[in-house]
Parts: sequence; C-alpha cells; structure tokens
Amino acid sequence: MKTKLYLSLLVITSFFVACNSNQNSGGHTHDTVGGHQEQDEHGHEAGALSYTLFSNDYELFVEFPALTVGQTSTFAAHFTQLSTYKPVSEGKLTVSIVKGDKGIRHRVEAPASPGIFRPALQPKEAGTYKMLFELESPSGNVQFEIPEIQVFVNAEEAAHASLEEGNGDEISYLKEQAWKTEFATLAVSLQPFYSVIHTSAKVKGQPQSTVALNAQTEGQVNLIAMPGQSVRKGELLAVIASSGIENNLNTKLKESKITFEKSKADFHRTRPLADKQVVSRKDFLPIESQYKQDSLRYYQLANQVSQNGLKVTSPIEGFVSSVHVSNGQFVDKSSVIMQIGTQNQLLIEAFVNQADFQKVSGIFDANFSFADGKVSITLSELSGKVSSNNAFVNENNTRIPVTFSVLNNGKLMPGMFLEAFLKTGMKEQALVVPLSSIIEEQGQYFVFVQAGGESFIKRPVELANSDGIRTEIASGLELGERIVTKGAYQIKLAAMAGDLPLHGHTH
Repeated sequence: MKTKLYLSLLVITSFFVACNSNQNSGGHTHDTVGGHQEQDEHGHEAGALSYTLFSNDYELFVEFPALTVGQTSTFAAHFTQLSTYKPVSEGKLTVSIVKGDKGIRHRVEAPASPGIFRPALQPKEAGTYKMLFELESPSGNVQFEIPEIQVFVNAEEAAHASLEEGNGDEISYLKEQAWKTEFATLAVSLQPFYSVIHTSAKVKGQPQSTVALNAQTEGQVNLIAMPGQSVRKGELLAVIASSGIENNLNTKLKESKITFEKSKADFHRTRPLADKQVVSRKDFLPIESQYKQDSLRYYQLANQVSQNGLKVTSPIEGFVSSVHVSNGQFVDKSSVIMQIGTQNQLLIEAFVNQADFQKVSGIFDANFSFADGKVSITLSELSGKVSSNNAFVNENNTRIPVTFSVLNNGKLMPGMFLEAFLKTGMKEQALVVPLSSIIEEQGQYFVFVQAGGESFIKRPVELANSDGIRTEIASGLELGERIVTKGAYQIKLAAMAGDLPLHGHTH
C-alpha cells in the first residue's frame, strides 16, 4: 500500500552536491557501470545530483550521476525511518524513469548496507522524465516522486549541465553518523501555544497524606525512628514507658483482658441458644458485636504492649516527615509524637510575582524542570491538576502561591525545589520548536536547519516564550523548514571539526 507523501521545501529543490572541493579533496565517489565519470577543473563530478524527499514516515536522500544515454548511473538511495531515525535495514526498492507510457526500471531485493540501496539505470533515449522510487519493507511501503529529471544525450552535455555550488556555510553530517546516534529532525509548523510565567516552585507533602501518631498513654518516650527515615507499615517507631504511673499499661491490659473474656463467655453461651431460636436474633446481635469490639481492643493492645512499654508503630508505608518530642520526654496520651508522610501524593507550590496577578486565574497547566535543567516533566505525566490559583498575598509571603496536586513519579521528594513554567492564555498559532533543538553560544541562540540529506546550516534565532519543553520562535525560522531536534550537539561538534570533508563516505 502506497503512503501519501508530502514534500517539504527540501523536496521542491534539488541539491547539486559538490563532493570534492579544492579545500577538502577526495573521499566521496559514485560508482558507475558501463560508463565513466567526468570531472571539471575543480574536481567536481560532472552532473552529480542529490535530492532529499520526505513522507510522513520516511526520509529519502538519494545521490546519483546525471543520467546519460547509454551510460549506467548507480544510485545511492538512503532510506531513514523518521520515527526512530534509523536506517531501513530490510526491503526491496524499485527505481524507474517514465515518459508518457514508456520507461525503464530496476529493482534491488535488499539494501547493499543498512539503509542504503544501490539500483542502477541505463537510459536509452534523451528527454525529460518522471522518476519514481518505490520501497517495499516490513516497516511499510512508500513511493517518492521527482517530477522532472533530465536524461542527457552524451557525457559532454551532462558535464555542462547547470550545477549549483554547495553553500560554504553548510555542515556535513553523514547519514551513517546520524543513524548511529540519537538523532531526529522536524518540519517547523504552527502550533497552539501559551503565555508562560517562568518562576520557582517547591515540592510539599499533601496534608491528607500525612498521619499524626499520638502517644495513647502517659509515660516517657523512647524514640527509635528519626526525621527523614523511610518506614514500612507496622515498623516500630517509638516506645512509651509507663511503669509506676497510675492507670499504667499493665493495668489497662488486664482490664481489657477481663472485659474481653466476659464478652467472649457471653458470646459462646448465647450462640447455641440463638441457633435454636431460644434467644432472638435481635438480642444476639449486640452480644456478638460487643465480643468482636472487645476482642479487637484486647489483641491490639496486647500487640502494642511490651515489657518496656507501649509500642508505637507506623500505620502506613512512607517516611518520618517530622518528630515533635525529644527522646526521654514525658508525654500524655494526647501528645503528638511524630508525623508519617507518604511520597505518593504531593503538592507543588509555585510563586508568582504580584505584577502577574491578573494572569494567575488563567493558569491551567504547567511544566517543571529539575535544578540541573536537563530533565523536564509535564503536569499530565504526574497525573496532576491545578488545586489552587487564587490571587492573594499575606504578610508572610508577598508572592502569589499557585499549587498543583500531583502523584510522585519516583523522582520527587518533599522539600525539593523546581523550575516552573506556568501556562496561561492560549495562542492559536505560534512557531514552536522543541527546546532540544536550541544551541546556546555566549548568550546567542541557534538551530541547525537541514539544507540537504547530509548538510545543515547553523541559523541564529530569537526566542519568545518557553514552557520548559518547547519554545516559541520570534524570528529566524520559516514555516516548513526542517530542523535538528535531537543530535544538535553532534552537528555542532562536526562544525567545530572544520577539517572534515563535505562528504566522507564512498558510494
């Protein structure tokens, strides 16, 4: 099944690539069969052509000598899967030229090397043709078309075909290099964007995700857990020693046992009578309920009481968020010993300057970056929502708080500081690119624009709003231009190398 393709600006223009310059000689040649290659005085291959075409799923970068009657031109067709930017390693390729109802074609059953197919054509008649590339592969089928391609009468005519010199500012980065790294390109398009408030934020525990633990009895506290310590459900946190105190634990335990044994005896005495309907069901149910309650109280207290005193254990899995008493301090039964928090439910609290108070009520989403600025997360990735965005200040804080309820993704902890990008006020159309495409040099910002299949141009740009993941381009890019979104740093290194040939591989 053929996929419908779209042609970017690169598709419309053919790139006549100079493969050997007087500055960087050698290294890139085109194989021919049954013919020869002519070079001009500068060492350029006569009539060497290259085209870069795109579909929704594939990029085709093809190089070949100008087509000449009676001469065999061998193609180097580089196919890249855009979703992964990896070479097409399996498939069959058919290349054909068609004029009217006549034409010739050649089919190769597999790539000569991963991503590179090498079909060949030997035209019989001069003229203007339509050229087709038809790929059949396990990852999908696609057809590319070059609307007009010239077949020359002889090699001399092909050698004098109009050639365009490569832009001296172009940076070479070969397909074989890109395929081995994390690399991606993207056509610049208009997208919905937002006004963004850039500020700081702090991670806090959710109030409902914190449990306060009371002493439950009078006595001297012996702390076992410390602030910040991770704890499991049921783990021992403290012991309250209450010996020698009126109404001490042993007395309470004995009283609880007596009450439990009495209700147990009542239950076992009345149950057979209830089964025989001597005692009504209505009278039996309160006896059964009292027995279950007394049993629960007794065994719970028995598990908590040790020879050293009352054991205080964690009711949940989490961490000790705070300790409110000192070790050895005397406490009563209502004293709060410590608080246990969970790291699953958290709050992220951002602060907005008063100058932006009119925008606060419109905040509907946010992105967050960690302190190193290398990793960004979206509110949706944290299953989060805006929980408070009312514009108010108080004496203790002159900035406006905006809070988000989130679920921890395992990378957050209470007390952590984040960089926040608060979204407010949607724009319908904006020129937006990923932040990963931006290179900063001495306060100036650049992107790498793809000029051809293996050539890129460093372009200065002006940035507008950023949400921590994408940025709006104020100037420097045109709609439809294709830029590097992953691997920009590798292109920068290639540019700094300087002594690399424009093309360094052999076809």
